[in-house]
Amino acid sequence: MGYIKTFWDDFKRLFRQEFAAVFKDSGVIVIFFVAGLGYPLLYNMIYANGNLEDVPVVVVDQANCTESRRFVREVDATREVAISGYCATMQEAAQLMQERKCHGIIYFPSDFGQKIALKQQSPIGVYCDMGSFFYYKNLMTAANLVMLDEMSLISPTVKPMSFEENNPYNRSNAFNFFFITAALMLVIQQTMFYGMSMLAGTRREEKTGLIQGASGRVVFGRGAVYWLVYMMIGMYIVYLIPTWFDIPMVTDFWTTMVFLCIYVTACVFFSMACSTFVKHRETPIVALLFLTLPELFLTGFSWPQACFPKFWDKFAYLFPSTFGTRAYINLAGTGASLESIAPMLKILLIQTAIYFTISIIATKYEHVKLNRK
Repeated sequence: MGYIKTFWDDFKRLFRQEFAAVFKDSGVIVIFFVAGLGYPLLYNMIYANGNLEDVPVVVVDQANCTESRRFVREVDATREVAISGYCATMQEAAQLMQERKCHGIIYFPSDFGQKIALKQQSPIGVYCDMGSFFYYKNLMTAANLVMLDEMSLISPTVKPMSFEENNPYNRSNAFNFFFITAALMLVIQQTMFYGMSMLAGTRREEKTGLIQGASGRVVFGRGAVYWLVYMMIGMYIVYLIPTWFDIPMVTDFWTTMVFLCIYVTACVFFSMACSTFVKHRETPIVALLFLTLPELFLTGFSWPQACFPKFWDKFAYLFPSTFGTRAYINLAGTGASLESIAPMLKILLIQTAIYFTISIIATKYEHVKLNRK
């Protein structure tokens, strides 16, 4: 009983101290509350229009054959693209793109019809204005869908496989639903890591408040502050943001809550373990520039995990955001049950145990080092 009372008293003291330290540091407040609450709003306002229709595209048809004209008609009939004109040369088309009069070019070489008649492969050039990802997405989607349809017309007797589009969870291919579900989980991990590391760096620079109790009590006491803060931020992100911006949420409240508790816990100990190696306050800002985009793409939201190189597939296991994002996408977009995302939750729990252990060891090492001094 004496140990439990001591543990509880130390826990409460460390909790109060860390809570006060968080709200006294203006930089941490900006990262936790301005960035943590503001980024989800900003992302959703930027991508409020998740669909872009009738992107103007010009055609350079040097083949001028039946097949190329049919291809252009079918592309023009898609929702994504509208053919705004024809150009005689690529130079003329490129000039229109530079003047922002079109956002894409479809090019047919002069031997296109001849090669098709001989049952040979013939390339079609598709050039996109990368001023917006929507232009690229729309033109490539339209061109690929028409190409698949044209293949069946050109070779009606050869059908190695049948093609049928079936997209039950995002039928309109809305980019906001595609991107936001991945970005929201990364916001939780990144803002927590930067704020916690900034506070840890400040302590080491000023040599104040580094160790004030046994290692386990320090880790639990301080970690409880961040867990409480980010459970509130996490609930705002997964419940209020989708409601305000009409993002479909197929899952139920309690399933999401169980997932959120596990994910936030993993992020707390991941951030705490990493922050033990931060010596200066500005170090997390450098990490922000270096890690954010790689961590986003490692979640697999835009590229299949099966296509990852082996190194990057294993490297992704370092970050809770990898499996938190994959689990959340399944919950929000497909209404998956806890049993369906159990493998991802298991990895998050393993990460929690590993990073908790690292935090304990690092805190103990720092305690011993300070006592020697």
